[in-house]
Amino acid sequence: MSNRGGSFHIDNLSICKLFRNTAAQVHTTPAEVQDLERRPKFSRVPPSAIHRGANFLGLAMRAMIMLGFLSFLTGKLAAQNTGATGLSVSVNPLIGTDRGPDGNINLFPGATVPFGMVQLSPDTESKGYGYHYYQDTIQGFSMTHMSGPGCPNDGEVFFTGTTGPVLTQVSDFQSPYSHDRESAAPGYYQVNLARWNVNAELTATDHTGMAQFSFPAGKPANILVPISHTLNDTAAAYVRVVNDRQIDGYVVNHIFCGKKQTYKVYFVMTFDRPFAKFGTWNSDQYDGPGKLADGNRTETQTSHDQWVGAYATWPASDHPQTIVARIGISYVDPAGAENNLKTEAAGKSFSEIRTQANAKWNKALNVIDVSGGTPANRRVFYTGLYHSLLMPSIFSDADGRYLGFDKQIHRVAPGHLIYGNYSDWDIYRSEMPLLALIEPRRMEDMAQSVVLMYQQGGWVGRWPAINIYTNEMAGSPLTIIVSTAWLDGLHGFDINDAWKGMLLDATQAPPPDAPYKGELGIDWINKIHYVPNDKIDYGSVSQIQEDAIAYASLYRLAVKLGKTDDAKMLYQRTLYYRNVFNPQDRFFRPRNADGQWVADFDPTQGGHGFIEGSGWQYQWLAPMDMTGLIQAVGPDLFNQRLSEFFNYPKAGTSGRYYTPYNETDLEAPFEFNFSGKPWESQRTVRRALSEVYTDTPDGIPGNDDCGEMSSWAVMSMMGIYTVDPASLAYELVSPVFPKVVIHLRAPYAGKTFAIETTANPEATPYIQSAQLNGHPQQRNWITFQDMTNGGTLHFTLGSNPNHSWGSAAKDIPPSLSDEQP
Repeated sequence: MSNRGGSFHIDNLSICKLFRNTAAQVHTTPAEVQDLERRPKFSRVPPSAIHRGANFLGLAMRAMIMLGFLSFLTGKLAAQNTGATGLSVSVNPLIGTDRGPDGNINLFPGATVPFGMVQLSPDTESKGYGYHYYQDTIQGFSMTHMSGPGCPNDGEVFFTGTTGPVLTQVSDFQSPYSHDRESAAPGYYQVNLARWNVNAELTATDHTGMAQFSFPAGKPANILVPISHTLNDTAAAYVRVVNDRQIDGYVVNHIFCGKKQTYKVYFVMTFDRPFAKFGTWNSDQYDGPGKLADGNRTETQTSHDQWVGAYATWPASDHPQTIVARIGISYVDPAGAENNLKTEAAGKSFSEIRTQANAKWNKALNVIDVSGGTPANRRVFYTGLYHSLLMPSIFSDADGRYLGFDKQIHRVAPGHLIYGNYSDWDIYRSEMPLLALIEPRRMEDMAQSVVLMYQQGGWVGRWPAINIYTNEMAGSPLTIIVSTAWLDGLHGFDINDAWKGMLLDATQAPPPDAPYKGELGIDWINKIHYVPNDKIDYGSVSQIQEDAIAYASLYRLAVKLGKTDDAKMLYQRTLYYRNVFNPQDRFFRPRNADGQWVADFDPTQGGHGFIEGSGWQYQWLAPMDMTGLIQAVGPDLFNQRLSEFFNYPKAGTSGRYYTPYNETDLEAPFEFNFSGKPWESQRTVRRALSEVYTDTPDGIPGNDDCGEMSSWAVMSMMGIYTVDPASLAYELVSPVFPKVVIHLRAPYAGKTFAIETTANPEATPYIQSAQLNGHPQQRNWITFQDMTNGGTLHFTLGSNPNHSWGSAAKDIPPSLSDEQP
């Protein structure tokens, strides 16, 4: 999923993504709820408290924010004691937490480990995305966050620290904060809650979080657990004070994007010191102090309108006091949360967990060594790599148990993990190819997780979140991901059942009452070989374009598996994309079931048969058959249009030009490699990198979509990108670093693959020549196996284009039009 262009049509099935192009307010107001009926119910924080957080445009707060912003730019935060060492120092989790020209980027800055189940992070709003750099108050901290998906989501197991009487705080607990007193590093986050003068520090393991609160002298110290508080729409909750060191319970939340399905998160929270007082609250109101019950041990929320929680209090001390909370979560049961906590955090200090988290991140980041380049580019690169290693997230508990798509408890084989939350429409483009290269064993487990989804739930879904089919977006992107993994040589998953599930999704409609929808319009695809706009109005053109990419990946897999008849059938299905190509105006455009083209088609307008984009932005989406597309458009017209597409005055979301803020045209900059002008790919990629990927809070274009936009930058900065991942061809552009070394892991044959350039690559963006393992490389692409076999790719760069390198017909990457099954 991604941010929308400002003027794009918003259809019913994608309405939950409305928030992507709307700059969020400081906090949602009751009036806005009426305007955004599809959004989950409004925060249970009282309006008076919310409005207190809306004054950041005042002169004093603007000055505070500007000081924080300047400290961000000057690297002041990096100098604070985050505990970061090694490559973690080059990561700034605050990049991508602000809002860009097209709305919020909504990354979280909090503590997590690579692909961790827990993302313990601050929330600056009561409903929505979580944290926004421009907002001036922190509500508290919660254990779960997706990484920039563009919809309200998660935020379960919410808590915070306060001082003083609890009575008025159970519905008014937010605090102002300053970026001058905030710091973040991989696996660590710190902030001072100015209202209480409480310093909060966060760290995490795979399944647990740890919060260290430092309270001032002379005031009672409180930990509040407003368990009804989530970032979405809490359906039910339960909280229990077990003894003077433990609070536990569960939260039932709605899945993201305003959908109605629910899931349950169990938690166990323990403290390093016994508390002296405790209690609970339960209110049926959205405001007011609620019904505080000192000494009460349990509360249960049974409706959306309730607001329940618990608190623990330590008496005032003559000296500052520190209290550590350890929190384990599980999607399976209370025993899972307790065992996760015991296995990963019991008996360990905050500093030990923080050190371990830093070590995990350094191990993950060290897979790619970058030499040279500017400090800013290094931070952009390693922060992009960091964001690429957050999701999909671990879904199985420490003991291997997990809740399957059949809602039954299963156990994964020892040594393996189950992963959930696949932003697949986004990440099939560059994040999953990157993970296949640098995290091959995890990639195999991710593919097997998809297979298990099919075995347990009955279908290979689209955008599965937690263990729920959300049916979000278009096409069959998990098919592309799984097929590509096998073609890459990653065979540690059940390819037989994977094939069955993927072929079923590609050719048949699911039962009408099923929780999964399959490919929209599949009966029409089987009948007339495209998606008719008068029958399926949710992106009819882009639906068949996306489907065709999946068919192509299955075709290539069928060839590899020796399935000759299936290969022939899938090859023909791949060509269905041509049925929505109009030979008169040479645009992809919508047509009705009777074969007639939809009248009054405007290729610059969003909607009109396309999902989150325009006809201009989708005219490049045939990555599996670029040769066929170029011939259909005409080589001269294709290059003319592609050049016009990149002749934008400023990066934005206009339907007429390339937008780096969304996935719909991310492949377009590299398509000059197919059309005989690879130097134009080198130019346009460098421009996008310099303009929209920066070392600032708004330094990622649009929603990061669980790592997709970040991985685009990582791949592009290394000088490689794959327009069609299943083709195993990687197009070449000029790297921005003098040397990049990728450390390869089993099952790959090679040990390292190095990408080197002549001096000063940042000022010399054009490839003059290239060598692969000492031999001239005239083709403007290499294969995935060229990299995994190990070796060296060397570029000679210059300040002017070399029109002879990589521009001949024999130099372009492969396309399906070049072969027959």
